[in-house]
Amino acid sequence: MNKAKSFLVNEHPNYRFAELPRIPETQLVMLVPLRLWQRLPEYINAYEAVSLAGRFGADPGDYEWEWLDNPEAVRWWRRNAEGYESLFGMVAGVRRSEVAELYGMVDVDENSPFWPEVIPEEAANAMPTQAKIISREKRIPEKDALAMLYREYFRVKGMLTSDAPGEPCTRRGTIREVERFQAALKALFERASRTALPSELNRRVR
Repeated sequence: MNKAKSFLVNEHPNYRFAELPRIPETQLVMLVPLRLWQRLPEYINAYEAVSLAGRFGADPGDYEWEWLDNPEAVRWWRRNAEGYESLFGMVAGVRRSEVAELYGMVDVDENSPFWPEVIPEEAANAMPTQAKIISREKRIPEKDALAMLYREYFRVKGMLTSDAPGEPCTRRGTIREVERFQAALKALFERASRTALPSELNRRVR
């Protein structure tokens, strides 16, 4: 089985992202206007924060974002079809004079519904049968055997970013997942740029 190749999704090949050597796990770099980056904390917290969803979750695409202050970063809590959210990606921002440099990656843990979806269909279809055999041989539940097979697949592919005994494993994203993250960020920035912030609305009514 071939190892997964490293990659970098970058729409600005002529720009020097100064922090890249310091953050080698980066899979995505972006540039956004500094003024737009500065709008994000208020926008996310007012309109799209994951904490705003009700206790029964939300539809995919609704209430999926989290702003972090120190260091400045945005997390994407992607929702599946049932409305369950799980951490999928994060970008950290570095402010420059007129832009913010963004350094991001997709990181998926094994409790996420998105954990196995990048396994090729042929390999994925064979795993339930293999799990039944392992379950009988080792006398463990089939779901535990299937989880072992998933972990071993990503381990052999060199995709695990965390593989400590007794802790949930995490894997890095594929290029398609990172491109999905990039598209979601672009849509978030577009909404933030054209939506009035609460502080702006308050100024209008004074």
